Amino acid sequence: MSEQPVLFSEKACGKGKKIAIATLNAEKALNSLSLEMVDMISAQSELWEVDDSIVCILLDSAGDRAFAAGGDIRKLYESMVECGENYNAYATDFFSREYRLNYRLHNFLKPIIAWGNGFVMGGGMGLFEGADFRVVTESTRIAMPEVTIGLLPDVGGTWFLNQTRGNSGLFLALTGAQINATDAIYSGLADVFIPHAEKAVMLDKLAELNWTANTEDDCRQIALALDALQNRHKEVLPAAQLEPHMSWIDDVTSGDSLETVVAAITAYEGDDKWLRRAVGTLKKGCPVSVFLAYELNQRGRELPLNECLKLELIGTVNCAKYGVFREGIRAQIIEKDNQPDFKPASLAELTDEMREQYLSWPWADKANPLSNL
Repeated sequence: MSEQPVLFSEKACGKGKKIAIATLNAEKALNSLSLEMVDMISAQSELWEVDDSIVCILLDSAGDRAFAAGGDIRKLYESMVECGENYNAYATDFFSREYRLNYRLHNFLKPIIAWGNGFVMGGGMGLFEGADFRVVTESTRIAMPEVTIGLLPDVGGTWFLNQTRGNSGLFLALTGAQINATDAIYSGLADVFIPHAEKAVMLDKLAELNWTANTEDDCRQIALALDALQNRHKEVLPAAQLEPHMSWIDDVTSGDSLETVVAAITAYEGDDKWLRRAVGTLKKGCPVSVFLAYELNQRGRELPLNECLKLELIGTVNCAKYGVFREGIRAQIIEKDNQPDFKPASLAELTDEMREQYLSWPWADKANPLSNL
């Protein structure tokens, strides 16, 4: 396969129409998004949007392990080591260009289908949630695990986690819990289940549609075709993890402050494996990340996507500036000692001044690159 990090191809349909395909092609890195990949998809999507022969977009990935397991954070780490608390042009560019792509996908003029096989996490969720039809498979593992690395649930997470059933989005943001295909559909983070082996069948079915170039009509046709495939395979849907616990999740996340919510979640002492893992992740999470996950979730409840992305950029550049993101990557990815020395080390040590600092644009002489989004 080509060494290009994103491969572009087309699937022929009738009457000269085509389905455009973008395949993330960084299999060894679990298709984690680099800035080059972001820019390639952004540029190609502009061409596809004005090409009358293109009727639909499929976002796909190489290999069987991941759609996209996050962002390419090694280069981000290097930039943070180099810049310290000084202006980090690379990190600012990375996040702002990634978020612009997220916004573009959410507002794309043609139908987008995302094939969410394997790990769909972090930056991968930004692409996946921008699609009109979010397909999950038997191996899908969805998560926003940023609390473990000193970041925050970004790439639109402030918006799309607020669109979920009950308070499941807030719980996923605070705990980084992994959910499967059944959970994703139940929560509202995915639309349809199709086994991974049926991807080629899906493409063939889509190619046979009577494409009209009317987005609403074409979306109705796509929905019917995908539903028909899903109905053939419902018996292989994985067992639910989220739904059985929704009453408890809504209860523990109903408190009126971050501290109350965290105390309620971490008080869990049951023997459910999925819940214990989620609670354990929150307990070990970066206090700044936990604060930002909660605060942005609260602020984003009534905000449109573009305003949520602006908030997220402020948070992410501050996580880079003040060292928690660098320390999280060091512990989890670079040195892999799994012993991050986050500062502050607890929510109790996170002062009001620090909280305001993480929510304020840090560069007085430089505008927020998303101010015109």
